[in-house]
Amino acid sequence: MSELWDFIRICVNPDNLQELKEIWDQ
Repeated sequence: MSELWDFIRICVNPDNLQELKEIWDQ
């Protein structure tokens, strides 16, 4: 369940979203 909250936090945080995009680009 904590993973879900991490995902939500990323979705609502532009900075985290940018970090996630960089991870996907690798």
